Amino acid sequence: MILDYGFQSKMVKTALAFNSHIMGDVRMLQAGTTAPRALAKSLALLARIIENESGSSLSAIAAVAGIPLSTAHRLVTGFEETGFLMRIGRGRYVAGPALTRLADLRRDQDWGAFAARVSRPILNRVFRKTGRPTHLGVLEDNMMTYLVKAGDRQGHAISREGMQLEAYCSGIGKALLAHLPPLQLEAYLASEPFVRLTPTTITSAAELRRELVEIRKRGYAVDNGEMAPGLVCLAVPIKNPQSVSAAISLVATHEGAQCDPTDYLPLLQDTAQEIEKKLFPYLAAALSPPDNQSRRSA
Repeated sequence: MILDYGFQSKMVKTALAFNSHIMGDVRMLQAGTTAPRALAKSLALLARIIENESGSSLSAIAAVAGIPLSTAHRLVTGFEETGFLMRIGRGRYVAGPALTRLADLRRDQDWGAFAARVSRPILNRVFRKTGRPTHLGVLEDNMMTYLVKAGDRQGHAISREGMQLEAYCSGIGKALLAHLPPLQLEAYLASEPFVRLTPTTITSAAELRRELVEIRKRGYAVDNGEMAPGLVCLAVPIKNPQSVSAAISLVATHEGAQCDPTDYLPLLQDTAQEIEKKLFPYLAAALSPPDNQSRRSA
């Protein structure tokens, strides 16, 4: 590997300048906020600005992030001076050159690979605890793609990493469809009728829409033998504050005694939260209440 020491030096100077601006503004966040939490809020503001696709103003973004507008302006000035943001109009910013360089350094590692690396040991632990195969999956081109499969070395479950299945008849697929933006969901439903794979497969858009509304309301999906006869899976979404990025599932009818799939719901929800905290640590910290507030509400 050839190291560009000039580039590294520039990045170190940029990081030091960035840290100076951030730590100077840490004290300006609301009273009672600890330094780590203040830094998390600063990074959350940066993330919200970069992910802003609706053209919201800085004042609107700061309000959502829970940061005073005057502090947000100071932070943004620091981000801009260190190259992490670039101004494109009044109150409008995009990722700056320093942030773009950092992204380029990791261009060979996409989000899916990162999510799989984070989730695999957690899902393996769930398999060891339950004896039930677990999966991580995402939605790609209206198909559900498995990124991780933990357990089931004998191949009893009809799944493998990298395999794509129809979303409408799989637990992970339905958990993801239920959280699509309305226009994307309607476009998907317009592709009916859906192919019947088993007697329980949902084939009409109206019935699938009702099922997805219920999934979104209750927070989990069940594949009740809709992909293959007798194969029942429980799935819950992996969320960030703006959307659902992926979902995990547990095969409830793999080996051993049959069970109610929702018996595993608390475990699977806890597992999803653990993965979320590792995938989006700064957002989780920024959105959580301060320690003293948590204790008061407990």
